[in-house]
Amino acid sequence: MDGLVFIVYTISIALCSMSLALGIASRQFRKAAVWNAWYVVFQACILGAVFFDYANKISFNFFNPLVSEVFHYVFRIWNHVIMGFMIVLIPYFLRWITGDKWGKRQRLFTYPAGIIYFGLGLTGSLTKNGIFENYIQTPLFIVVYGSCIINLWGRIHRIEDENSRNTALTINIVSLCLIPTIALSYFFPLAKDLSYPVYSMAFSIIMLVFFYNRFDVDAKKLLSAPVLDMKALEKYNITDREFEVVQQICDGLTNKEIASKLCISVNTVNNHVANIFDKMGVRSRIDLLKILKEGPWA
Repeated sequence: MDGLVFIVYTISIALCSMSLALGIASRQFRKAAVWNAWYVVFQACILGAVFFDYANKISFNFFNPLVSEVFHYVFRIWNHVIMGFMIVLIPYFLRWITGDKWGKRQRLFTYPAGIIYFGLGLTGSLTKNGIFENYIQTPLFIVVYGSCIINLWGRIHRIEDENSRNTALTINIVSLCLIPTIALSYFFPLAKDLSYPVYSMAFSIIMLVFFYNRFDVDAKKLLSAPVLDMKALEKYNITDREFEVVQQICDGLTNKEIASKLCISVNTVNNHVANIFDKMGVRSRIDLLKILKEGPWA
């Protein structure tokens, strides 16, 4: 059984790491997506929790009881933070997938629910009382997650974006696959011990599918997007060298940086820039970039 536990945790850590890496990459490309930043923090917490959970299980074999107890409490408290965070993040993410508005009513329900979940978990951990977890926390999470999944099933056919629709379908399939794990964890200790890495794997699989589809869409847009080339600027009589300077200006380089990159003097770059401004009828880089952004190649 120890070998099975090691394999499950190893796979879970690998999937969490890949999902976190894609989340960070997506954040770099799409800085406007606020939820993406929260997701990176959340996925990092999940990855840390899986490490702590596994350390908690093997600590009894390698450390004294006091160290093992510390691992146990750290994992328990961290887990309560993550689950409280998930109560807010899951409804927010699913409404973003379906294109529904995240309004005041959703915030008034999810934020207090997440805080209550964490507060009860912290109280239960400190008092070593499992009543809160068994009779309040678990039902609370099931109600929140279950209502989100039911709502997602009802709206999946109305999602126009293919990427979002595939992600929604993946969420529903993975959620259905988790039902046996949830049921078995109530009757078999081994299933309960492996439930956390299994849940982490499930969440990571959902996000891997989402980011795969998202990057695929971005790649297709990038490949199909028109490109600024010499032919596009031929009406301005731009020379080959001046076009190279225009490209560097578009990349945000200064005249000094352009000179260094093209292996020419700064004075030569200044002359090229002046000629470009004169030919294109602009007075500044801002005006030049505005024309370039409004062109058919933009």
